[in-house]
Amino acid sequence: MFELTTEAWTLALAGCLGLLLSGATMALAVQSSLARSRGGLCILLLSSLALGFGLWTLNFVQVLALRMPGQSSLGMSWPALTFAIAASSQACALLFIACREPDTAGITGGAFALAVGVEATHCAAFDELPGELIMREGLPWVGGSFLLLFIAFLAAFGVWLKLRGDRSWRARGARALTAFAGAAGLIGANAHTLAQSRLLFSACCQDLASTPGLQMITVAALGCAVLAIAQVIAICSDAVRERAGRNAREIEEVHARLQYLAAHDSLTGLPNRQRFKDRLVKSIADTERHGRAIAIAVFDLDHFSAINHSLGHGVGDWLLTEVARRVTALISNSTTLARMDGDQFAVLIDNVAARLEAQSVATAILTAFEEPVRVNGMEVSLRSTIGVSVWPDDGRRCDELLDHAELAMAIAKDRGGGQALFFRPAMTHSLQERVALENDLRRALAAEEFELYYQPEISAKTGKIAAVEALLRWRHPTKGLLAPSSFITFAEDTGLMIPLGEWVLREACRQARAWQLELGCTFPMAVNLSATQFRHQNILPMIHSALNDAGLDARALEIELTESALMTDPEESAGVLKQLRKMGISVAIDDFGTGYSSLSYLRRFPIDKLKIDRSFIRDLTISRTDESIVRAIVSLARSVGLKVVAEGIESAEQLEFVTRLECDQWQGYHCCAPQPAARFEAMLEDRNGTRTGIVAALAALVARGVDS
Repeated sequence: MFELTTEAWTLALAGCLGLLLSGATMALAVQSSLARSRGGLCILLLSSLALGFGLWTLNFVQVLALRMPGQSSLGMSWPALTFAIAASSQACALLFIACREPDTAGITGGAFALAVGVEATHCAAFDELPGELIMREGLPWVGGSFLLLFIAFLAAFGVWLKLRGDRSWRARGARALTAFAGAAGLIGANAHTLAQSRLLFSACCQDLASTPGLQMITVAALGCAVLAIAQVIAICSDAVRERAGRNAREIEEVHARLQYLAAHDSLTGLPNRQRFKDRLVKSIADTERHGRAIAIAVFDLDHFSAINHSLGHGVGDWLLTEVARRVTALISNSTTLARMDGDQFAVLIDNVAARLEAQSVATAILTAFEEPVRVNGMEVSLRSTIGVSVWPDDGRRCDELLDHAELAMAIAKDRGGGQALFFRPAMTHSLQERVALENDLRRALAAEEFELYYQPEISAKTGKIAAVEALLRWRHPTKGLLAPSSFITFAEDTGLMIPLGEWVLREACRQARAWQLELGCTFPMAVNLSATQFRHQNILPMIHSALNDAGLDARALEIELTESALMTDPEESAGVLKQLRKMGISVAIDDFGTGYSSLSYLRRFPIDKLKIDRSFIRDLTISRTDESIVRAIVSLARSVGLKVVAEGIESAEQLEFVTRLECDQWQGYHCCAPQPAARFEAMLEDRNGTRTGIVAALAALVARGVDS
C-alpha cells in the first residue's frame, strides 16, 4: 500500500488542457451546427478525432500525475480503448448538434453524450492501469461526476449555440464564462475520481517509468497543439463562413437588383414592356374571370422628339418622369402603368367594367396633360394620343391586344392627335392598306412613278410669275395620281424621304435650267424640304451637287421649310440657313401661322419670304378674325423686311382682299391648279408669245381644249 501524491504544476497543465478542450469543443460544436452539406460531415469527423485526442490527452496527463515511489509501470492496452471512447462520444455529441437546428432537444442530447463519453473515458483509463481501482462510494460518485459534467456542458452548449454569430462583448464574455465552466467540469470530474481512488501497481515498465515528467510534457504539448489547431481552424472557418455569408447576401442583393432592372424601367421605375406583357398574359390566362374584361390603353407624347432636340435629352428624361408621376396619381392601385419604350406608356386595366374604366382613364390622362409643365423657367405644353383595345372583343392574345391598341393610337395620330381612340376591326384594313402602300412606295422610286407638277406664285402688283413651286405627285399603277399628303408620312417612316427628296431637288433644278435655256425664264424654282431632309447631315453637299449637275445658278433656287422643321434644333437650323444664304439660295417659310409663329426666330434666321397658310385665306372674306390674322402677319413680315405670299387663293374676292392687305405674291387655283411640266411649259410659251399674263395664258389653254 502507498499514499497517493500529485504535483501542483501537473494539475495546472491538466487545467490548461481542460480549458483548451472545453473551448475547442464549443467552437467546433458551433461549426457543426452550421454544416448542412457533405463537406460538413467531413468536418464533423475530423472535429471528433481532434476533440477525442484532446480528451484522451487530458486523461493521460492526469494518470501520469500520480508518482509511485518504487513503482514505474503503466499498462499499454488502455490508450486505444480510451481514445476510441473519447472520439466516439465527441462524434455523438456533435451529431446531436449538427443533425438539427440547435433547439433544446439537440443541446440536451449533445451535453448528455459528451458527459457520458467523458465519464466512460475516465473509467476505462483507470480500469486499464496496472492494479485495481477501488471506489469508496462506488456509483454515487460516478453519478455526481456525470451530473456535474452534464450541467456544465448543457450551459456551455446553450450559450454558445444561442449566441452564435453575435460579435458583441457581452456575448463573448458569456461564451468565455461557459468555456471555463466546461473546463472546470472536466478537471473536477477527474480530480474527484483521483481523490477517491487507490492504485496498486504490480507490473513494471522501465522505459515508461524512467521519465514520467518528460512523457507528461510531451503528451500535454501534443494535445495542446492539436486542440489549438482545432480552435484556430474553427475560428478561421467561422470567418470564412461569415465572409461567404456576406458574399452570398451581396450576390442575392445584386441578383434581386438585376431582376428588378430586367423587369422595370431604370428612368421612371415603372414596369417595362416585358413585365407589362407578363402581367397581361397572366390576366388573360386567368380561367376564373366570370365575365371580367381587360383593357389596354397605349399612349405617347405628341412631338416629343422635337422637345428632346430643342430642350435637350435631360429635359426630355425629366418630362418622362413627370408623365409617370402624373399618370400614376390618376390610376388605382389595381391598375398597372408601364413604360414600353421611348415616350410610349401603357395602362393595364383588369376588372368587370374595363372598357368604361379605360375611357375614364384616357379622359383623365388627356386632361392631366392640358396643364403645361414648367422647365427652366419656361412652360412646355404636353399633348398625348391614346389607343385602347379591350379583351376579348379586340383580341385574345397578348401581342394581338398590344398591336391593336398601338394601331388605334397611330390612327388617332393621323387624325391630328391629342385624342383617345378605341380599336375597331375596320382599322385592320387600314393597316393592311398602309403596309401595302409602304411596299409600293419602296418600289415606286426605282420604277420612276414619281412626277413633278408646277404651280406659279403670282406677283400681286404686276400679275407676272414671281416664282414656281415644284410639287411632288405619285402616279400609282392602280390608284392613279396621289398627292403628297397620302404618302409623305410613309416616306418619312420608311426612310425613303432622303432619296425621294433628292430626286425632287435634282429634277426641279434640271427643269428650271431647261426653261431658262429654252424659254428664257428668270423666275426662281421653289422646292419643299421635309424636316428629315433638312436635318440630314449631307443636305448642303446634296443641294450644291444638284445645282452643279443642272448648271443652275443658286439664286434661281428657293427652299421652302415649315416652322417645325426649323424649330426642331434652332441652333443647327440657323447654321444651315446661313450656309444657304452664302450660296445665294433664298428661303421661304411654308404654312406660316400653323406652327410657332414666333417673331424671335424671324429675327434670328436668315429668311426671305413667308407663305401664309391657306387655312387663314379660306374664310378671309367672311371672317374678321382671319382678316386680322393675315393683316398681323403682313405687318410682322414688313417689320423684319420679308415678302409675304398668300396661299390658297381660289376666288377673285380673296385675291382682292390679299391685294388690299398688301401681300406681295399669291398662289392658288384662281390662277391654275398644279400642272405637269409639259402643260406648264405650254402656258409659259403662250405668255411669252401673244399674252401678257399667266391667267390669260391659262385661258388660251382652256380655249384650245387642254384639261387643266
